[in-house]
Amino acid sequence: MSIRIKAALWVRQTIALGLLGVALVSCSPAEEEPLVESSNPLFVDPTSRDFSGNPELLERIVESPHGYLRFINIQFTEEVCRQFADSLSQYPPFNLHGDAHLEQYAVTDLGRGLTDFDDSSSGPAVVDLVRLGVSLRLAVAAHGWNDRADELFEVFLSGYRAALDDSSTVAPEPAVVARLQDDFEYDRRKYFEWVEGISDPVPESEQVELVEAMRHYFDNLRAQYPSLDADFLKVERVGYLKLGIGSALDTKYLVQIRGESDAITDDLVLELKQVRDLAGIECVAAGLGSDPYRILVGQSIAYQPYSMLGYVYFRDASFWAHAWVDNYRELDIDRSIETIEELRDVAYDVGVQLGLGHPNQYKAALALQLRREQIRLLDRDEAQIKEASRALAEQVERAWSDFASRSRL
Repeated sequence: MSIRIKAALWVRQTIALGLLGVALVSCSPAEEEPLVESSNPLFVDPTSRDFSGNPELLERIVESPHGYLRFINIQFTEEVCRQFADSLSQYPPFNLHGDAHLEQYAVTDLGRGLTDFDDSSSGPAVVDLVRLGVSLRLAVAAHGWNDRADELFEVFLSGYRAALDDSSTVAPEPAVVARLQDDFEYDRRKYFEWVEGISDPVPESEQVELVEAMRHYFDNLRAQYPSLDADFLKVERVGYLKLGIGSALDTKYLVQIRGESDAITDDLVLELKQVRDLAGIECVAAGLGSDPYRILVGQSIAYQPYSMLGYVYFRDASFWAHAWVDNYRELDIDRSIETIEELRDVAYDVGVQLGLGHPNQYKAALALQLRREQIRLLDRDEAQIKEASRALAEQVERAWSDFASRSRL
């Protein structure tokens, strides 16, 4: 995952907000602001979160309704569960992405597609379908294409149906992919300068503990790849990472490890992300508390799974680990998409990816039965899915407006 590119996007967003003169404050419960009660289940009072250590996160949430959507995934999923409670009893437990939105679509050295499986779990497919539908509606609204929202959702569902109907379905590569790849760079020294530049120092004692905790993860990698020698996985540097929106308040480490030689250009970067506890969401099965295995299983949705996947238990928390690639460009609905046709291509591609990925953890015979059952349920509930996407998009916009207003108090 290219630190250089992700950080550049973050810097550009932050500068743009500064030029707009967005007056924000870091709020926390310690300031004893009274919490705001709201009838909107998607509203989160900014004073209920501590943004003091990451004020840039607050700015990114306030920037747009889609930024707010990314921040409230757990509340959003709970509301989808509630709205579909009467119709979920027949839904098979599919492999869910859990946070399916357009800005999870990334172009990397490995390929393209939905990435970032922090909230992957097992449950009804409507969780992913409705969330992606809301993301599409917010994206078309951002471009002023509101009259095309229903059309784009139909395109997404057509890709989903095609993959359920035929597991050999391959979506054409969206045009935006090649344009994003044109910006790829392969300068390893600059890459590691970026790694160091966006990593905060970790106390020496914590580094020692973390490296010791990673021993089991490294042993698993060596068992998986016997040709690796001991020096290949030697830890060179550890830092804190504070990127993202939905995961920005979670603990994340960057661990730089030695490659095949002593040259820094051979080194690799591992990301360790704290596993979020999804146990409170009623309609998904997320394991016991912060279960790292659900995220590893969730990789079966990916067109190209992360490399060096594994898990680490550290200080009473669990982390999932994976290697970064040199180049990683997430789709930005404001800056990456230039035409409605480009968005159509991405919508279809994501539909195909989810249609292939939802039943992908099952053996072929059972997967066929589940794909056919999901087509039946989609036929039955399509109108409700579309209406929920419309209504929840409006609720997100209202909740974002209230959040932004409250954050300026």
